[in-house]
Amino acid sequence: MPDKPIKVAIVGLGWWATPIGNGARRSDALELAACYTRNEEKRKAYAEDYGCAPAESFEAILEDDSIEGVLLTTPNTAHADQIIAAMRAGKHVWVEKPITNTLAEAPGVLAAWREAGLTLAVGHCYRRSAGHRTMKKMIEDGTLGRPLWAEAAFTNPAGQNFTPDRWRYFKSECPGGPLMQMGIHHCDTLQYLLGRPTRVTGLHQHLATPAEIDDVSMTLYEHESGAVSNVTTCFTSPDIFSMKLHGTEAAVHLEMIRENIVFAERTNEETILKIEKKGEAGWTDVPLPSMTDMVQDELEEFASCVRSGTSPETGPAEGVYALAMVEGSVRSAEEGRPLEMAALLDGIEI
Repeated sequence: MPDKPIKVAIVGLGWWATPIGNGARRSDALELAACYTRNEEKRKAYAEDYGCAPAESFEAILEDDSIEGVLLTTPNTAHADQIIAAMRAGKHVWVEKPITNTLAEAPGVLAAWREAGLTLAVGHCYRRSAGHRTMKKMIEDGTLGRPLWAEAAFTNPAGQNFTPDRWRYFKSECPGGPLMQMGIHHCDTLQYLLGRPTRVTGLHQHLATPAEIDDVSMTLYEHESGAVSNVTTCFTSPDIFSMKLHGTEAAVHLEMIRENIVFAERTNEETILKIEKKGEAGWTDVPLPSMTDMVQDELEEFASCVRSGTSPETGPAEGVYALAMVEGSVRSAEEGRPLEMAALLDGIEI
């Protein structure tokens, strides 16, 4: 961690601002100095809860020389313009996934980031959980043998309550629906475990939500390692977060039993990891290490990168690839054919 905390402002005070604010508050690496959302009552309440100043505007934050970085938890469609504005104002940026709402917006963000020479980190926290870190270690130390295939699911019933006053209702603001909002975390974790994707095949359906978005998706990914994976998401069925990873020597099964996702610090305690080794019958529990929770960990790494100039684990490249895994799935479903990742990323310098 840096010797001196970095002063940050959080912009966008929806529900995910709570775990981000909690993570910043638990850490000595960040000082939450200001917050902003357009709703005056909401920003004053947040400022009181977290002991920071309620800024009058996003521009006021960018003009404040004492603020070194911004934490963006705004709707997806705001990310590109806000990242570019912050970079041009000399602010380091941590942005909750996705890095941008569409791949078409990525080149402008990448150009602004390169020109500014500042830190840009993308909030893909789940790869940092104790369960996924342990899975990665099992790959590296040979416990699993050669990883062959993975299956992942992320579902919850939130889409049953989407109404036109909520941005997640609309395809234009939330392309990919549950794959964009939830499954993208699995996308990032799978590229962390199996290597970057090379081809994507998607299927999306609108079955139960009253919203515009498709609410069920299944996507097949082919990875550079030769392994394959699939991600299933749904916005209208009960809460499930799971991943199985199958190798030549063993298979592991991860499940998160989440009482309340707002309390991200509980993630490691609520994770169950089991292993079944070749030649053995039945699953056995895998003990998980005691670790800093995934949100605090990513924020502290962001602060460290700001001070040291090193690159974050989930920086622009990882963010763009995860976004391409989502957009590629949507476009594949629309076109009825697999799509090559190289074609999806054509013209985007990562």
